[in-house]
Amino acid sequence: MEPGAADYRRKSGSGIWSELNLYYLLVAFYFLAFGMQFVLFPSLVAFTLDATPAGVGLAQSALSAPMFCLLLFGGLLAERARAGPALALLYLGFAFMSLMLCAIVASGRLTYSVLIAYAVIVGSCAAFAMPIRDAALNGIVEREAERGKFTPIATAAAVTTAVQIGAQIAGILIAQFAGKTPAPYLAVQALALALGAGVALLGMRAPKPSGHERTLQGALRDLREGLVYSFRDPVMSPMLISAAYVGVFVIGAFQVLFPLIIRDAYGGDDNTQQLRLGALLACFWSASFVSAVVLSRLKPLRQPGRALVISHLIGAVALLSFGFHKPFGLFALIVVLWGFAAGVAISTSRTIVQGAAGQRYLGRVLAVYSMGFMGGAPVGSALVGFAASQWGARAAALAPALGLALAAIALAVFTPLWRYAPAPQISDPDA
Repeated sequence: MEPGAADYRRKSGSGIWSELNLYYLLVAFYFLAFGMQFVLFPSLVAFTLDATPAGVGLAQSALSAPMFCLLLFGGLLAERARAGPALALLYLGFAFMSLMLCAIVASGRLTYSVLIAYAVIVGSCAAFAMPIRDAALNGIVEREAERGKFTPIATAAAVTTAVQIGAQIAGILIAQFAGKTPAPYLAVQALALALGAGVALLGMRAPKPSGHERTLQGALRDLREGLVYSFRDPVMSPMLISAAYVGVFVIGAFQVLFPLIIRDAYGGDDNTQQLRLGALLACFWSASFVSAVVLSRLKPLRQPGRALVISHLIGAVALLSFGFHKPFGLFALIVVLWGFAAGVAISTSRTIVQGAAGQRYLGRVLAVYSMGFMGGAPVGSALVGFAASQWGARAAALAPALGLALAAIALAVFTPLWRYAPAPQISDPDA
């Protein structure tokens, strides 16, 4: 038993205020703010500043590039620090930057360089927060089981995904009405993050992880071990490949193509464009939320790898359709179908990674996995932004569509992921 575990159990809440429910609330506040940023940040770049397609791509790259550079160190921190105080500090850092941007926008002094600086700092906070938050889930599930409240990790992961997506939808729906007055909405974003910091401090008092040296030499050795384990494991290595190509072909393309297609293909003033961007994002994440909720209510999938591959192929077809003009309503319907498939992909990915990774390496494995997404995203954003500058946003959508389809097929044919079946989880913690 971990040192201090008995004391922690006596302090823990129960019922609606259980540690697992507080974890869901912590996730909800963060992704409410994150959902607002989904609309506010690209709107400020593409609509307010009227940046070029390459400029939009570079700005999105600045937001995700720090995650690639710092996520591994975030994984090390996840295995050494107390989750509650660490997350509170990072959430407050994000909140402070939101308030600073709020003041700058309200004063009419917004520039492209200011947005780049904001993106770099916020991306750095996210790089450390993501693996800490994800790694904490396994320990919470284990402690809940010790208290007689067993929840399969697959179910907890699916519920977390549903909460994440639901909160993002709420943030998107709020921010899409910002129009030409985004400053108050940035203040609301900061408030949500501050509330999340409060929940982290009050609701996550788990014992500090042990078993890792706190010296620089020990950290570097753990970093090397985590990388070797991740790339040698027969399940984790294809998941890392999946994360990388999703980062390049989906996240990077997603972040750039939506605002550019809305601006260049459908036109309208700033308010109309922002409403359309919010509507598309809401369609995508609402469908993702529905699929995540459905999965959380079902028994864990016997072969989640197949669901993951198929969902990526559906995403490839959706991206391919972006290359052709269509009424905005049909565009939104395609985004809904893609969003439903994406919800399946997010849930199954989380389930596979958190179920297959060894507990000792969990924080580092989650960091390496997230690094695949975040490392691919700035590359994809920059490339799609450059392609859109040369050939237009619609033509630029064809390359990531083809890349995603080929990568998904290769993953199914050349890796064991298509046949992967997770080991059954033991419901009795004393067994």
